[in-house]
Amino acid sequence: MAEDTNQTIENEKGEAVNEVHSENNKNANGHKVSEESVVQASSTLEQELDSAKKEIETLKDSWLRERAEFQNYKRRTAMDLLNARKESIKKFAEGLLSALDNLERVSIVPNPTPEVTAFVDGVLMVQKELISVLEREGIKRLDPKGQPFDPMIMEAIASEESAEYTEETVVETYQPGYYHEDGENKHSIRPARVKVGKPQS
Repeated sequence: MAEDTNQTIENEKGEAVNEVHSENNKNANGHKVSEESVVQASSTLEQELDSAKKEIETLKDSWLRERAEFQNYKRRTAMDLLNARKESIKKFAEGLLSALDNLERVSIVPNPTPEVTAFVDGVLMVQKELISVLEREGIKRLDPKGQPFDPMIMEAIASEESAEYTEETVVETYQPGYYHEDGENKHSIRPARVKVGKPQS
């Protein structure tokens, strides 16, 4: 756009100068035009050209700034929407945790009869389906027994020391935890409540 405008102004300048010379240096009354008038006209055209170039640069700079601001706005909006979606999923998952815990408690039945066993299996199947739905949205269940203790997603409510442990290790899970997995990051929704085995001090 800037190059086309500059070319147009250059063409107009050339035409004006040629017109002056084509009239054999005469004005509208037939009098000769002085060399000074030609130089002055040329100087005026040069000033107009410079002014137009500056205006083009100003408009171009303004357009680039506006475009950059709009791109930043789009990125911010997309990020805000993504974060809002993640937060809504996490809050939805939090509301399901008690129900999932209750479904799991159904399986703790001493000496179940065949009928009770079939019922428990059905309940646990429902629980697994719910957990599967959450996993598709990045919400993971955490039963860390046998894993190294991670205070970011686990809560130690009991501990024991033993020579068999070389590092803090989960030896029992009292309540499973849930976390949101975002790439390599894990954001706790509810920490797993565990017993930790520690090396002897």
